[in-house]
Amino acid sequence: MAKRISAFAILLLLTLSMTFVVCAHEVPDMDREDCSITVTMRMGDKLVSGGVLQLFYVGAVQQDNGNYCFAPDGDFGDCGLDYGVLDGDLAKELREFALDCKPMCEENVDEDARVLFDGLKAGLYLVVQRKPGAGDTRAEPFLVSVPYYDKTTLSYDYSVDANPKVGGIQETKPSEPTQAKPPKLPQTGQTKWPVPLLLAGGIGLMLLGILLRRRRKTDEYET
Repeated sequence: MAKRISAFAILLLLTLSMTFVVCAHEVPDMDREDCSITVTMRMGDKLVSGGVLQLFYVGAVQQDNGNYCFAPDGDFGDCGLDYGVLDGDLAKELREFALDCKPMCEENVDEDARVLFDGLKAGLYLVVQRKPGAGDTRAEPFLVSVPYYDKTTLSYDYSVDANPKVGGIQETKPSEPTQAKPPKLPQTGQTKWPVPLLLAGGIGLMLLGILLRRRRKTDEYET
């Protein structure tokens, strides 16, 4: 009996120790002001230099037992948007709101197609391309969270690398207007060629009926 109790106590201690190990995790440092965002403008395998990027501080960090999320803050405190999903749709909505806001900084994209925004505090940031890059290449607005939780290293990264989606937008000249051809309607009725055939067939049947009728009368008369 004593051996069973000892074995149960050891198993319980191992279970509790494993629980503590799983629950233990790094807590983000929200007081750091040396965070940075490095943006690399790339279209496929090609680096795109030139252009101007603007940076907006749009959200503050809120944490609960090491887990963190973002809430509207600063000039965007009354934007009325839900920060539950940090995706491209939210970035586009924030860009519309940012038209009436002043960016915290504005930088040119260098020859290496990079921009460094440093000296930042923890928070959520919106990056907007104010001027397109070489070849009139443009990028959609995007969001960057600082710090970024790396699931591989299970740690928070305060120097975040961002690679936005960049695509070329080409202007095309409108083509000369052409007269549209009337649509060809589907053929739902009969064509004209069966009409004479049906008419001839009808006349033939009428003549055959008359001949049969006369023959019948002749047979009746003879009998």
